[in-house]
Amino acid sequence: MGASALLLTVAACGSNGTTAAPVSSGPASSSVSVSSPPPTSSSSPSVAPPPASGPPKSRPTQGVPPGDTAPAAGQINASALPAGYPHDVTLAEGGSVVVIQAEEGGCDKLSAKAGEQTATQVVVLVTITKAPHGQMCPMHVREISLPVRLAAPLGGRELVLRPGP
Repeated sequence: MGASALLLTVAACGSNGTTAAPVSSGPASSSVSVSSPPPTSSSSPSVAPPPASGPPKSRPTQGVPPGDTAPAAGQINASALPAGYPHDVTLAEGGSVVVIQAEEGGCDKLSAKAGEQTATQVVVLVTITKAPHGQMCPMHVREISLPVRLAAPLGGRELVLRPGP
């Protein structure tokens, strides 16, 4: 009986609106007519549209992220940063957030915070905290973003990056 139900199902799936051939299940023979549902019109969607979602929460690792802008040429002064400190900067939220793109590795931890903010310049302090000498650290590098919220959008002010405490 299970085999005839399977055959009936297979026949119904491949029929495309036609009737299926009678299925025999031993000496007593009976015929079953199967039809597919009427075709739907092309104007009504058969699958619901995906839910609306916002932009991705992650940031790309190269280039300027969507929605962010690059500061104007010559607007960043990173001359006070020692070698190895990050200085790749983008502006988010209309210039209200400075985002420093950096690589962090092993036990080193990077942080950034807003410093003095005047009418002509904004100082951002970048800190690298190193592991104590002799501590075992994993050998891996990860891409990170260090967002720093400003009191007012950067606008035409100079952005000065300095090493932090």
